Amino acid sequence: MNLINTKMHGEKGNAMEIKWLIQQVESVIGTSLSESVWQLQAWNDAIPNSDGRSSGPFRIEHRWVWLVERQQGNVRVLETELSQVTEAEAQLIQLLLSAARESSHMIPSPKRDDETRSIQLGEWLQERIELGELNQPLPEHYSMKPKLKGRMLPFLLNWESSGQGQALSFSKLNKLLKSYFGGEVILIPLKEDWLILLAEELFVSLREESEEAAETERDLLGALCQGLYELVTNEWVGGFHLTVGGTLIGETELASATLFLRQTLALGRVFNITDQIHLPWELKLERLVYSIPEEQRRQFTLELGDRAGLLQDEETLTTLETFFALDCNVSETAKRLYIHRNTLLYRIDKFKQETGLDVRTFNDAVLVKLELLLYKVTKRP
Repeated sequence: MNLINTKMHGEKGNAMEIKWLIQQVESVIGTSLSESVWQLQAWNDAIPNSDGRSSGPFRIEHRWVWLVERQQGNVRVLETELSQVTEAEAQLIQLLLSAARESSHMIPSPKRDDETRSIQLGEWLQERIELGELNQPLPEHYSMKPKLKGRMLPFLLNWESSGQGQALSFSKLNKLLKSYFGGEVILIPLKEDWLILLAEELFVSLREESEEAAETERDLLGALCQGLYELVTNEWVGGFHLTVGGTLIGETELASATLFLRQTLALGRVFNITDQIHLPWELKLERLVYSIPEEQRRQFTLELGDRAGLLQDEETLTTLETFFALDCNVSETAKRLYIHRNTLLYRIDKFKQETGLDVRTFNDAVLVKLELLLYKVTKRP
């Protein structure tokens, strides 16, 4: 048997299945095949409208290509030169691939099968977002469609690996989520994010259990995010950011809700750089400011004049942000900053002398808050 160009990824069991499959195909057709891994985008560019239901054969330039399996962000394929295999043999290879999937050698475990379906759903969802098709129902032939009936609460988890420790795996994260929420959840891997869908029935059950602990639904959502964040950070090393939808969604709202949550994470990382949990109802003003065209934002910042210099002072910036975060309460702000109340009043009076704005009054506080947000989004792209 000729040497096979292998680029093996994934678990050892999966590698053995692929090796066995190549051996069986080569023994039948009497020629060698190469096995490789393609990036999903390259595959979609080469094979438009491929939904993963067909193994091939596909003609790509001067090669025959057959799809073996889809993975998160990649596809595993077999390929060979057109001259090495006739069209009839290419069709035979496709039949062998289909038969192998149904044989005992290629029967996936339930866990792996769930992951494959979730990856396919994530690829479809990512494509809808990139094409701007935000209100499309999932095609009927997708096996995940029955699980998407009813309304769901979406969470979006972003993970930046630190390069240390173990990778964030689908199976382990899925197990943790089921344990945390106390029931079945839908986990969808995307390019850099994980979309988590909680069924309405499960959310209602959690809400009923937390009626005394959480005064409002938003309090419950915030608490769920805090608990989920602590859960994942105890298991993996790296930078996590998390957000949650403010409303329940249906199947046709999956793409638009995911895009909204991604925008929420982006806003939180611009305006609240020290936070890891970003709640959309706490970023409404930031969303409005961010929607202002860049040129107008820069022009407004230039019009600040000397005040822009004041906002670069770390003590002034920290004082103002803490003051606004605590609803302009002087006593609570002084406690949070660990300074005397008179020291805080001195800082506020000094800011008033230098800018003509008294942040203890509503109108001036709103104006300074807007200036702070515009300064952040302009100076911290």
